Amino acid sequence: MLHLPQIQPREPAEYHKLSAGPDRRWYRPLLAIVIALVVFLALSTVVTLLPLAVPALHSPGYEQLITGEIDATDPVVFAVLMLSIAVLIPAVLVGVALGARMGIGYFFSVEGRLRYKWLATCFAIAIPIFALAFIPMSLLEGTEFKPGPQLVILLLLTLVLVPFQSAAEELTFRAGFLQMFGSWIPNRWASLIVATLASAPVFALLHGALDVWILADLTVFSLCAVFLMWYTGGVEAAIAMHASNNMVILTIEAFSNTSDSLISEETTSTPASFLVSTIIMGTVTAALAFAAKKTKVTRVHDPSKTPQPDAVYLAGELSKGRFYPEWQSLYPQWVLAQRGIIPPTPTPAQPSTPEPHGPDYFQ
Repeated sequence: MLHLPQIQPREPAEYHKLSAGPDRRWYRPLLAIVIALVVFLALSTVVTLLPLAVPALHSPGYEQLITGEIDATDPVVFAVLMLSIAVLIPAVLVGVALGARMGIGYFFSVEGRLRYKWLATCFAIAIPIFALAFIPMSLLEGTEFKPGPQLVILLLLTLVLVPFQSAAEELTFRAGFLQMFGSWIPNRWASLIVATLASAPVFALLHGALDVWILADLTVFSLCAVFLMWYTGGVEAAIAMHASNNMVILTIEAFSNTSDSLISEETTSTPASFLVSTIIMGTVTAALAFAAKKTKVTRVHDPSKTPQPDAVYLAGELSKGRFYPEWQSLYPQWVLAQRGIIPPTPTPAQPSTPEPHGPDYFQ
């Protein structure tokens, strides 16, 4: 089978310990990273160069993008930027499935699936809070709303692409770190702390800015996202928080025909801005955590719902001397008899035949 059933633990476990089952191997997270990186580089290259191959996608903004200047008010540039990050989603999931050999559903939540209803609830909570915070702030800062001719296209691209861009970053920099260190470090609290401390600076530094207040802002953002994944047992709340933040900001910029929110090496901030951002992020995080508690979102893995293995997997494990009593009903009768679990079935005298070997005893 594509994933190993016992990558998932055989006892109740929080989200960051979902890859800490008996079948875990130290090298699998590293292999997953290599596979994901190769897939990401291939897909992002295709996305970035696609406008060169399609004349209809040529634009002055895209030509500037090639030289390093970013004008996100150009729809082609905006789409390339979002898609070049969004392709992390298939890259990470391929790495998880083939490298970590973990069930993709358990990479999303402790229930082994992406919980769409809970995801929608999180969006319904986060978007209004960010809107009520950012729109008045923009007005106080003197933002001029002067929509350009590409307003409708930019709004559609924001609505469609930004959630995938945000989900890509959450799956990569939060979920990936939590599962990796969760499989390496046995203690649940130690693994959570190490994953948090490792993911926050990586996420912050990869945005390019070295301003201390920008880095502090991104670090707080990362800490809130990690907390939500741990507290809600999945990625949905963190994705909704990230996407809602970006969607509201980019919508405001679409109406003002600017792209000042993109972080670069020149981006700077102030202690006051950092304080305001921290208050907003804390409010959204608290609201989502409160909603998770009230709706009783599942935050602990139920081992009884772990997928059962197929015959080929059990045969391979048995050839290595590994027998799993919890899946006793899936073994052939002769295997159970050989291990003394059931009495052997008497058979009429007949010429001896070689004992089945390898995967064939499950055919």
